Amino acid sequence: MSNKPSPKAIARLNATTLFPEIRKEIEANPSLFAIRGFFIFNITKRGVPMTEWYLLFQGFDAPAIVSPKRPEIPKAKRDQEPIPVAILQVEDADLLNFMSGGLTGPRGIVSGKIKIAGAIELAEQLEQMFKKAKGPEKTLAYLEEKRGRSERARARL
Repeated sequence: MSNKPSPKAIARLNATTLFPEIRKEIEANPSLFAIRGFFIFNITKRGVPMTEWYLLFQGFDAPAIVSPKRPEIPKAKRDQEPIPVAILQVEDADLLNFMSGGLTGPRGIVSGKIKIAGAIELAEQLEQMFKKAKGPEKTLAYLEEKRGRSERARARL
């Protein structure tokens, strides 16, 4: 028997809904996300690893990548430092709380809801960029829209 989560369980995760929306926002506003960094998000549910999402930012050298598949990290140019890496582990419910503005990065780290390894300052930059892009407001609006569609679908039954 495999310990790997089922595709159905992964499809129900907040991360599976939120990261594609983040990708759309980055594609619409690339200048807001002009940093160099590689983020690995380990998403858990009740402590059980469920999925990983990857965000690769290459400054203005190439478009950002947001994917559940690990992208290849380009080698640093001769005059550049290697791309810094931040690994974050977060419960799926806490990810939603963070994205909607209910949990700040520092509070999440201190409380143990967000575990981080690697370039901590890079994770702080991501949070600031997310706020500049009005991420918490857009997350809440998206969730309200999604809730409305769900309620309308139930009403048709």
